[in-house]
Amino acid sequence: MTYVVPYSGISNRPGDEEIKAVTQALTQDTLAMGPCGKEFEARLGDFLGARHVQATSSCTTALFLAAQVLELQPGDEVITTPQTFWVTTWPLQARGCVIKFADIDPDSLNIDPATIEPLVTERTKSIWVVHYGGQAVDMDPVMEIARRHGLTVVEDCAHVAGGTYKGRALGTIGDIGCFSFHSLKNMTTGEGGAFVTRDDRYAEMARALGTIHVWGPMRERDEPAIGPYRQPAYYRDAHVLRSYTHDYVDGRYLVGNNFRMSELSAALGIVQLGKLDRLNGRRREIAHRLDEGIRDVPGIRVQNEKPYARHVYHLYTLFYDPETVGAPKDDFIKHLQEEEGIEIVVRYFPIHLLPEFRSLGHRYGECPVAERTYFEHQIQLPIYDHLTDAQVEHMIGAVHRGVAALRS
Repeated sequence: MTYVVPYSGISNRPGDEEIKAVTQALTQDTLAMGPCGKEFEARLGDFLGARHVQATSSCTTALFLAAQVLELQPGDEVITTPQTFWVTTWPLQARGCVIKFADIDPDSLNIDPATIEPLVTERTKSIWVVHYGGQAVDMDPVMEIARRHGLTVVEDCAHVAGGTYKGRALGTIGDIGCFSFHSLKNMTTGEGGAFVTRDDRYAEMARALGTIHVWGPMRERDEPAIGPYRQPAYYRDAHVLRSYTHDYVDGRYLVGNNFRMSELSAALGIVQLGKLDRLNGRRREIAHRLDEGIRDVPGIRVQNEKPYARHVYHLYTLFYDPETVGAPKDDFIKHLQEEEGIEIVVRYFPIHLLPEFRSLGHRYGECPVAERTYFEHQIQLPIYDHLTDAQVEHMIGAVHRGVAALRS
């Protein structure tokens, strides 16, 4: 069907500035590992106040780098949230980690710090938080738990480019921050992401492992030679690396992959980063108008912006009360879609209930707040930079009409 308010596949529509930047990048001598990538990393580092930034091909690859540089091993336990896109946990599964799900705060939908510490054991190595929908996790208690137990903290920042916690940029509070610049995100490079850290060793490891190199302790060889062939004095073959001069200690090393961002994506990202505050400002304006328009509807509760965080509204969430309205959530969504032409995509199904996790022993009842919130209350309305004021007003009216129709 044709929707009055569709779910857009792009967060904001690139204009002449983005087209010019990408076109100019096409004239460069290289489209990989060139000046645009270096500039994007430098500008993002300045924007975040981050010590080290590495542009990646996606948030997924940044998360894989995080798991690798933390050297998580099979059997290591990692605590995370069930309210996320499943890819948050894929790098942990790939390394054979045991994933433990804390529950969530029913308003922010972020991990509830009070439910983290009871899950900590002597095998726990890390806490992976997700700043859901554009609002920050309450990081101080998370960092305090990590400090007490000697744990690392990874921030999945896929939803919060430009978001802050007590004045600090998200992604710079934990040990590692991982960003997404997918087409749906508040700023986009088409596909893309970033790995952020203040730790020099993690940064050095990530740079090697994300650019098809390897990582491991090395020792210098007695002679720079391979059999009878000594290292040439004149020419250099870049593929040789340190083959003549070094060996790995005990033959141990980690294998890297190609997780680099392309020059075209970086060129787009440079322009989008310059617009990010304005783009987030527009989202906040839309969200506040929606809040104002629907907060007094019986059976509807709007999400509170936490006093410690600047919400950047990657998602706009409202909470529906089926008991007050007298009809299940699914009936309300059906009305919004079929009667009002608003395309609804609910994010996210509690991932501990996916078949992949059920096969590992996770079950319904493990995270009761997340489960009840998803199945009964949680709904997202479309939000993106190019929503018109008329579309916003239509959504407000649709919520009023939908509740009235179901109550009658």
